[in-house]
Amino acid sequence: MIEETLSREDRRRYSLSQHELERRWKALRERMAARGISHLVVQGQQRFVGGYFRWFTDVAVTNYPITAVFPLDEDMTIIGHGAPAPATPATPPEWALRGVKERINTPAFPNVWWEDAWDAEKAVEVIKRKKPGTVGLVGLGNMSAALYENLKKGLEGVKVVNATDLVDEVRMVKSEEEIKLHRDAAYLHELSYEVAKKAFRPGRTMGEVVEEIRHAQVLAGSEEQQINIAFGQPGSTQYAQSSWGNTRVRRTLREGDVINMLIESSAAGGYWYDLRRFLCIGRAAQELQEAYAIVKEARNILAANLKPGMVPGVALEASDAFLKSRGCPPEARVAGHGQGLDLVERPVVRPEETAKLQVGMVISLHPTAKTKYAAACIADTYVIGNSGAVPLYANLFDDNELFVVS
Repeated sequence: MIEETLSREDRRRYSLSQHELERRWKALRERMAARGISHLVVQGQQRFVGGYFRWFTDVAVTNYPITAVFPLDEDMTIIGHGAPAPATPATPPEWALRGVKERINTPAFPNVWWEDAWDAEKAVEVIKRKKPGTVGLVGLGNMSAALYENLKKGLEGVKVVNATDLVDEVRMVKSEEEIKLHRDAAYLHELSYEVAKKAFRPGRTMGEVVEEIRHAQVLAGSEEQQINIAFGQPGSTQYAQSSWGNTRVRRTLREGDVINMLIESSAAGGYWYDLRRFLCIGRAAQELQEAYAIVKEARNILAANLKPGMVPGVALEASDAFLKSRGCPPEARVAGHGQGLDLVERPVVRPEETAKLQVGMVISLHPTAKTKYAAACIADTYVIGNSGAVPLYANLFDDNELFVVS
């Protein structure tokens, strides 16, 4: 075991402790046994909102679909892309795996329709080696229709259920190790914000600024970088530049621009932080200052009302009532959401969310205030404490005033 740990540490910037993985597996299997579930099936396809697979395995999702079959009473089987047997499976690498007894590779491509059943057929073979009980599917929103349909076809006569909520019960509450990884992401965003303050200058393109921030994050150990910055003159056309895709906005920064900066990146280990700040090149208009003050208070109200035992909708009602009292519309999309190995995960701060808050949940809060003359949003990541949500990292949270670029 020690040799395996040291070998893995030689190859990876960060890997979860064995204790953390076993904590998750034990909690899952207790819930599976109570519900008569013999197997869970989870698939990952991308790394921003698809963290269920990594949560089970501590292996990041690749550019191809990858599936785990998680039995009640034995180790997992991983089905990934590669040359089929008799070739030795290439993905994922054996040294990176724990709690896995078997790797199966298929040469299936997700955009070749006549290969759609290949991964599902292998999963069905694994499940049927013993007479299965109920089979639970995890994260249907991240699972391809091809896998879902062909699993159902191959498991005819077997009860198949959506078991995502069972997994969420465990995943939503973060361990001390996970909270430390979130703190690493907060430090990354503190660094990023300092880089951004110096990078916004008249005459520069936003593409140059985004790449400067992203480069600093990569050098600091970031795994994934999501940066989206909107900018423009108040009351005029607003431009937007993101770190993904190859679209570059030609328009350069100018005196008087208002900058709406959103940085959502993961540190080594794959855990996220959510940072949104407004900056101005030159004087900040009074109308924007007023909207910014409103949104900061709305966020304080959300945080104070996110108490253990309550559903998030209670906090949303309080925040919406405040926004309406200041002449703003209520939250239209989402005022906040959980974070972990997913940038967005449960619980979600919407009236439909059924999960009750618990100490240790990590939640990003990002309400919006729209007045008659301006709109403002602010975002930071919090942890649910005994009496409400507290900022994950006070130093970064406190640096939350409208920043004037001079």
